[in-house]
Order: sequence, then structure tokens, then C-alpha cells
Amino acid sequence: MEKLISLVLCLTTLAIGAQEKITLDGTWNFKIDPYGKGEKEGWYNSDVNFTTWDKMKVPGNWDLINEYADYAGDAWYSRTFEVDKNREEGLIRIVFESVYNDSKVWINGIEVGENHFGLLSFELDISEHLIYQGLNRITVKVNNVFKRGAIWNWGGIRRPVWLEITDKLRLEYQHITAVPDLKKKTAMVRNKVVLTNTNAHEILAKVMVSLEKDGTQITKKSQKVTIPPNTKAYEVNFQFTLPKSKVKLWHYDFPELYQSIVTLEVDDLKPTSITDNFGIRKIEVSGKELLLNGESIRPVGFNLVPEDRVTGNTLPFERIKEDVDMLKELGVNFCRISHLPLPKAYLDYLDKKGIMTFEEVSLWGKDIWVDPDHPMPKEWLHRMVREKYNHPSVVGWSVGNEIGFTRRNPKVMEYVEGAIAMAKNLDPDRLAVYVTDSADKEDTDPVVYSDLIMLNKYGNWGEAAENAWKKHGKPIFFSEYGKELNHEDPNLGIIDASRMLNKMRDKEYILGASLWTFNDYRSIWYGRKGWATPVSQNRAWGIVTTFRQKKRSYYTFKKEYAPVKNLTIETISPNRKTVSVTITPRDKWDIPANPLREFQLRITALNAYQKGGKSSVESLPDIFPGQVPLTTSLSIPQQSPAGFKIELLDPQGYAVYEVVKHFSVPEPPKILYSNTAHDGVRIHFEEAKGAEAYFLRYGINGKVFHSDTTINNFVTLYDKRIDRNEPWSYEVIALNAAGESPPSEKIVLAKDEDELPPIIWNAQRDHEDLVVGFTSSPFDYLYEIQYGFTPTDFSNTVTFRNKGVARIPKMDKDEPIYFRMRCRKQWGFASEWSPKIQVN
Repeated sequence: MEKLISLVLCLTTLAIGAQEKITLDGTWNFKIDPYGKGEKEGWYNSDVNFTTWDKMKVPGNWDLINEYADYAGDAWYSRTFEVDKNREEGLIRIVFESVYNDSKVWINGIEVGENHFGLLSFELDISEHLIYQGLNRITVKVNNVFKRGAIWNWGGIRRPVWLEITDKLRLEYQHITAVPDLKKKTAMVRNKVVLTNTNAHEILAKVMVSLEKDGTQITKKSQKVTIPPNTKAYEVNFQFTLPKSKVKLWHYDFPELYQSIVTLEVDDLKPTSITDNFGIRKIEVSGKELLLNGESIRPVGFNLVPEDRVTGNTLPFERIKEDVDMLKELGVNFCRISHLPLPKAYLDYLDKKGIMTFEEVSLWGKDIWVDPDHPMPKEWLHRMVREKYNHPSVVGWSVGNEIGFTRRNPKVMEYVEGAIAMAKNLDPDRLAVYVTDSADKEDTDPVVYSDLIMLNKYGNWGEAAENAWKKHGKPIFFSEYGKELNHEDPNLGIIDASRMLNKMRDKEYILGASLWTFNDYRSIWYGRKGWATPVSQNRAWGIVTTFRQKKRSYYTFKKEYAPVKNLTIETISPNRKTVSVTITPRDKWDIPANPLREFQLRITALNAYQKGGKSSVESLPDIFPGQVPLTTSLSIPQQSPAGFKIELLDPQGYAVYEVVKHFSVPEPPKILYSNTAHDGVRIHFEEAKGAEAYFLRYGINGKVFHSDTTINNFVTLYDKRIDRNEPWSYEVIALNAAGESPPSEKIVLAKDEDELPPIIWNAQRDHEDLVVGFTSSPFDYLYEIQYGFTPTDFSNTVTFRNKGVARIPKMDKDEPIYFRMRCRKQWGFASEWSPKIQVN
């Protein structure tokens, strides 16, 4: 007999007319269906024997589990829940924030609906199909075969699921349009409130809208309305004029948010309400300029793929926050962040922190949906605009990506014309575009219908932009640019940012650029040389790894994307109490080139451990592109034995430029572990205080050699001069701007017949699971992890063939986990073990 997974809805005290959200997140029954038997065999029925099914977390991706890591096809989810009888007269909907990609839903064996837009939410009315005061079974068939480009098709119920319980008269949503009058400095706010009445009789109701800022009401209005019976999408419209004293514009440096609270009152029913944030801002293209609130900006950003190898594309808020905070520290203010529509939590945080983006209908390349008569992109666009309308971070809609060549898509001109017209009709106050890789080559291109040219290029950036400008006469934003993959090793993740950006700079018609990509992401895309995904399945376009380790290119882009050209230390007083610094603004047509208001300089003393001590902050005057350099003097807040750090802070406190002055060299590193093999040596060491990089000094018989520098905590040395079985000496030296540290203690190693183990990039707990990220080679046959719960216990062994990431489930003990790892090569030999790693 199945152990029932049930949810009891305790709603006996809930007044009729109230609105309740009841989560269905948790553990569901799960079974893959590679041969498509499920519907024929009735897996959606309530009497199915679920004891043979697996368990799966919701929200989540099945691809995170070792056994299903590469599975594509049908998979089934099922669970039970209860609903109290006093809800029988209400309206109960089930809401899925995202199920990737195609889904069909049954309640108690009855099909209630389906969805084929895996990155958008959907809801189904299930009121008539429920058993009140008894067990109900929900079953969902999910298929993840749909795929776009090189991005992984993560499968599953990937975002939260809940029951929404309301009266039969309900608030559906509101759309808020807030447009400033830039001359008068006032604003017009329009609210469209949409209701549904599923009663068989008309309802007299009162609808109220209250606008608030920081918890204080600014203004409110109400209307009495009569909603006819069995009416969907009944609109009630409001309009407000906000005076100058109440208007604070939303800007990427000053992301001012308002709240619109809609309340529905009906006699004898408890009032219900919905609340949405909104911002007052104006985005437009004028001539060669991109204007935010009437001011010319030349912004920068990144594309990102919203996923990692620990949580897939389920994206817990901790991942969203970390990504957006890093983007802000990189000076990001505008970009087509992702091909994929982002979850509400992501857009909420972009609203709060101030990054502008486009949401996109994810057509790509040669695509049968590029057709003005195809219903799918129209529905996608309509639902996307409805769902994301209130977010001030969304400044435009994109109707497709790289679809412009007529030899691939013969109807592309008609499609883009109609789709952009539809976007403008749905939302006339935002930009509408399609993203092109063809405008520089085609005399006739769909960019004729776009508000600006969003151009993707992976070489010849300046020439491509010049050709597109000459052919079509519209300003250009590089929605994607890059050259080729870099490396999943942070030390080898190098991108020549200045080479690319310098081809775009100083051209008035090029407005800005966003790199492909911010993060590495999972993929099996083959591609030409320089574009082929590594065996690990970590597609290394990013400046951070899929585990969010910063590569060398992260620091390169932080400098290239900084809002000022340079911040340089001019002089330091002999007593080390003051320092003179010069800020050089960006040139007028630089990228980026934006006005800076309310920026600050922070200076922090570094103590003997190279850690931050006391700090002080100085406000800066407004800085504009093209201004002369600004020199100022700062007081070092305390005697600094190790040095000091100066940071340029934006108005939200993000450090967007950093200069460190070291007075002392790092402490010597400590060697922790070593591996030897027939072709190489790997030495692991403890990171040294004050170090910025490391290198290995090694030799024999008076001959001394040096490795390349690394930012990792290990060095792998492949040097054919080192003979097998001949002992060489090795020592590690740390570096910073003040010089070299004393060397570590010297060790003596000899190469042998062994193999080097995988490099472990990441090891962390994901709830009760242990997740390990590691290198993979084409010559690896399989992998082994030994683990236990004391430093000397390796009594548990897991063997697997996953590439790049493995998960050990149900490690629900509170104590630390200790593990080590090795691989077996395709010719049968096992490598040495990695160092022992402790995970808390």
C-alpha cells in the first residue's frame, strides 16, 4: 500500500471571500516514461500503485539526480492533498509558476488542462473536479524535449506550485502604466484592474486602488462596479496624476519603487487585495541616443543563462541575489539578460537593484514558429507581456533571436512586423525589437521594424556595426558579443575584453554592449573549434563558472565596465596618513559612458592579515563623460601595516572600481597535498594571507624553473623535462603588488606511473544531498567517491558516470561530510585519490 503524500488544507476559520495561497511544494512521486506508456496505461488514475515510483522534489529538476541526469522525454509527477468541505462554494485554481516544457494535468483521473510554454506560469480551475473532505490526486505529465540553442533543457516542475482559493468573484491582476512628464516633473499613473466573476448572477462590488511609497499612502481612488454573471477579464480603469513632490523616477542607480494596492469589497464578504510594485520611468530611442528619463546613457551588461549545476534552473532566491549583486558590482545597468523569460523573483530583484532588460519570445535560428500565422509565438508574447507588465526593469520586448536570414525563415519579415506591432499594441510604452545576427549582411532585414538594432556578433565587431548602421540607419546595442569559449578553470578563463570593446567605442551610433555570457552553463553543444563544449558539460562562455567562482576575466570586465576610465593613486604622504587619487571620467562616446550622481570613495585600511580594518567614505561631485580628471585627497583611517583599499561606490553601495595598495608581501603558502602521475604533478596549498596569485618554483641539481602564475589554490604542472622516478623539489610562492612571499616549505616528489585525479571545483550541501563539481576528461571511464562522517572514514563508495557534477543523496546527518574522489580511465587504470575534502 502506498504511503500517501498528502497535504491537508486547514481552512475552517477562513472567511468566504478571502484569498488563500496553499503550497503544493515538497516531495512528489516520480517516474520517467521513455517509451510513452503512461497515458495508455492510465498513470494518471488514482488507483495506480506508486510504491514502485521514485521521489522527486518540487520545485526542482530531475536532471540534477544522477539517475536522470541526461534524461529527455516524458516524466510523471503525482501526489495527494485534501480540501475542507467549507471551500466547496469557492473557486480553487492550481497555479504552476513554471513546468518545463510541455505539461498535461489530471485531477482525480480527469484531465483539466495542458501547457506548452515551459518558462511561463499557468493556472487551471479545478473546483469542479475536487473531492471535498477527502483525498485528491494530482498527476502531471512533463516533457522536456523542447530545446532552444545550446542551453540545457532542464526538465521538471521547476518553480513553485500552489492552490489559490478565492470566492467566485476574484481579482485576476492589475497592469500599472507609470509615465513621467519630464518637463513638468509630474507623472501619470494608469491602473487597469481585471476581475473574473464565475457566479451565475451579477455582483455589485467596490474596487479601490491605493498608491503607496515606502509604506505611506500617496493617493487613492475607488469605483463601484457591477460585474455581469460568468464574466472573464472584466476591466476597471483608474488614472492618477502625481504632483512633482510625489514623483521619484526609477533609474538603475536609484531604483525607486512604488506599490499599487487593489482592494475588492463585496457586501458580507471579507475584502481581498493584490499588491504590485511599479516604477516611474521613461525609456526611448531618439536619433542615435538611448534615453532613460530623458538623459542619454551608454550602458553595459551581460547575458546570463539562469541556472547552475547545483540547483539547475530552479533558481532559489540565494542564487538570484548572488548573481544580480555580482552584476551590479560589475557596473551592469542594461542588457538582454537572457534568452529565456525570467521568473518573477528574478525580475523583482532586478526592479529593486536597478538593471534594465528585455524579455524575449525564445525563437532562435531556423524555426518553424517564425511565421505570422503560427499561433504559438503570439500566445507566448501575449502571456509574457501580461505576466511581466508591471516590472520597471523590463524596458522592452524581443520577439525572437537570430531569425533574420530569409534563406532560413522565408516569412521572417512578415512575422517580425506583426509581432512587433502586437507588442506595441499590448504595451506602447516599452521598446520592441528582434535580436539580429543578419543586419550587417542583409540590405533588407527585419530590424526595419525594431526600435533599435540589437546585434549579436562573435568577431569583426566594429566592421559589423558599421555595416549595419550604413544599411539601416538605426543605433546599435550589442545584445551579444564574444569570440569563443574561454575555460572552466578560473585561472585559464581569460577574455580579451578591451580588444572587443575598443572596436565598439567612440562610435556615436553604438550605444552599449552585453557580453555572452556572465556564467558558464550546462550544455552538450558540439560546435566548431573554439565553440565545442567540454566533456564536463560546462559550456565556458562565462566570466564566472557554473559554480560562480570568479575567473580572471571577471576582474578584466570589472575594469572595462567600470563607470570611470581610471582611478589612480598619485601620491602617499611619508607618514602614510593621506593619499591623493585621480578619477578619470569616461569619454563622451565611450562604452560605458553615463552620468554619475551621488557616488562615493571609500578607503579601508588593511591590517596585518590583509583584511579590511577601519574605513571612511567621501562623497564625490557629479561626474559626466568627457569631463577633465578629478583629483582628491583621502585620509587613511588608521595606521596600515599591510596597505589600504580604495573603492568607488555607486549610490546603492556597490563597489564598482577597486584599487589596492600593498605595503607588505604575502605570508608564505602552506603545501597541503600532492599528486604525482606519469605525465604531471599537482600540488595543493592553503591560500596565503594577502596573496593575489601564486606560482610554483621547482628544480633539480641546481636547475630552477617557474610555473605560470595561478589564482587557484593548486598548481598542475606538465613539464616534459621532469623525468619519471627522478626526485625534484617543489615550493609555492605567493604574490601581490608588493612582491613575492617567502617560499613554502620545500617538498620532494618523483613522477610515477599513476594518473592525476579529477580537480574538484565545488563541493557543497544542497539540503540533505552532497553535490560535487569536478573536471572530466574524454579518457575518463567512470568516477568514484568515497565518503564518511569522520576524517578517517571512507567506508561508503559511490560509482557513477555523470560528467562534471555528481550528487550523493540523503546525507541527512548534521555532522560534516568527508570525501575524496578519483576516476578510472578508459584503459582500466584508476587515478590517485584527490585530497580529502570536508563539507559542513
